[in-house]
Amino acid sequence: MFTLILLFPLLNFISLLLFGRKLGLKGTNIFSCFNMTLSTIVSFVIYYEIVATNSNVSIVYWGWINYALFNTSLSFYIDLASSIMILVVNLVSLIVHIYSISYMKGDPHTVRFMGYLSMFTFFMLILVSSQNYLQLFIGWEGVGLCSYLLINFWYTRIQANKAAIKAMLVNRIGDAALIAAIILIWINYGTINFLSVFPTNVDSNEFIIPLLLLIGAVGKSAQLGLHTWLPDAMEGPTPVSALIHAATMVTAGVYLIIRSSSLFEESSLILIITTIVGSLTALFAATIGLAQNDIKKIIAYSTCSQLGFMVLSCGLSYYSLALFHLVNHAFFKALLFLGAGSIIHSLLDEQDTRRMGGIFLTQPISYLFILVGSLALAGFPFLSGYYSKDLLLELSFQQHYIIYACWLGLTATLLTAFYSFKLIFRTFLSYQNSYRRYWYSSHENDSYLLIPLLFLGIGSLFSGFILSYPTLGFITHPIIDFHLKMAPLILSISGGLLGLGLYQITKYTWKTFFGLKLDKIYQFFSSAWDFDKVFFEFIIKPVLNFGYKVSFKNFDTGILEKLGPIGIGNYVVSLSKDLSYIQRGYLFNYAILIIMFISLFILFS
Repeated sequence: MFTLILLFPLLNFISLLLFGRKLGLKGTNIFSCFNMTLSTIVSFVIYYEIVATNSNVSIVYWGWINYALFNTSLSFYIDLASSIMILVVNLVSLIVHIYSISYMKGDPHTVRFMGYLSMFTFFMLILVSSQNYLQLFIGWEGVGLCSYLLINFWYTRIQANKAAIKAMLVNRIGDAALIAAIILIWINYGTINFLSVFPTNVDSNEFIIPLLLLIGAVGKSAQLGLHTWLPDAMEGPTPVSALIHAATMVTAGVYLIIRSSSLFEESSLILIITTIVGSLTALFAATIGLAQNDIKKIIAYSTCSQLGFMVLSCGLSYYSLALFHLVNHAFFKALLFLGAGSIIHSLLDEQDTRRMGGIFLTQPISYLFILVGSLALAGFPFLSGYYSKDLLLELSFQQHYIIYACWLGLTATLLTAFYSFKLIFRTFLSYQNSYRRYWYSSHENDSYLLIPLLFLGIGSLFSGFILSYPTLGFITHPIIDFHLKMAPLILSISGGLLGLGLYQITKYTWKTFFGLKLDKIYQFFSSAWDFDKVFFEFIIKPVLNFGYKVSFKNFDTGILEKLGPIGIGNYVVSLSKDLSYIQRGYLFNYAILIIMFISLFILFS
């Protein structure tokens, strides 16, 4: 049965690649959505079997590589974590496929787009169901390749080209670290199979291996330092943003940490580093979200911040809680992105929230769904984000030796609520600020755009309550002071009220409010802490200068050309010119040559 989960997305991609033109647009939409529906149904069945029987399943198809001491097979491992990930990936992918029917209407390359979505889903399923690190790496690289193709789907746009290349290059850093980790795992453990590696205790490289795995996760899950590709990925179509940011590519790094949890637990220092990276990323991305005006970039930086909370949870050794927050995040983040896409679609591709306002009157249904997603993101009571984020912050209070992580998380919670309400007020409830043609074009979209939002809205409302026991079990809330327990909720409400005061009551904007004394701080946040500038000045520019002055001028156009085509060519021309002097038709020259060669023949014979 598990084979069907992989077969349907792969069949989608191959069929659309070979027969997409014959299927036509309508046939492509029906065929791709039908296959993804079947894959999702099978995912539900497998998840039910794993939860009901409380068992794990190992599936071995055939031997793959058998060379000397290196043996591995094509095999899959299904436990609670992987079954949840398979279900979430398939469900979100199905919703994105349905949403794309209307969103991509009129695009001449819709068939190719649907094929890319299916290939993306296939590689993500390979990643989350693999039984060994090499197979996981194939899914890891396949997801990276598909993200490049989807971000650069509108390849005639220069910014899309740049964003796709940037995503590919930045992720190569994490990929290189993951390859190194896999090699060290094989050297130390003699295998790369999860079931053989995790029960084994090896004292050597107990710090290096999880550190390399963490670097790989930092690259793929856009943590502090290697996060710069994630906001630029917004250049792709909005369904791509929902698929990449909600349930697939960015969660791959978190899943890698969860899957390798036994290796991380071998080193307390690695856990502290993981906690620091996660908490700093949560706060860092939240500060940038405050100063963004592009509706998709606000949601993108909120993704970066929530991924920081997941990594923070892993650093505190609450891996089940990280997975729980991952699932909840998948629902409300996909809801926010697809809701934003619905607004952008009706406003003639306008994305700047400063040019919106009053859309509540023309798109009340979209407003309702984005309100639910924003409240879940802010962690308001009884929505999905409340069950996971609040529990994480409560548990972090118990870790006294790294209490700073809790305070950073609480600050990020306050800021998250603030920019979530900022998005709501600016986009829907403020005075109408858009051009007249945008206002006239604003309308509620068709059912292909709204029905996916309905399912995601239901998930955002109830996933936290329904999945808390299957994911966390009988986990108990820590016994802490009442005021500390209420701190996340109080900060969420405070952030919302602050946003209400600045954007709805006083009609001030963030920049106006801080414009008198803190304008430089606003500019600093708006420029994403100048990470791109720092990378350009201290990494990209020196490398380019070195490449030009040393490699290009001294080697490519210097030594290599002198020893290669230009040097050899000049030598042959010079030699030919010298030899031409004896070929001028003078009898004296020929007589000298004859005498010289006869003398040499007699001398050496």
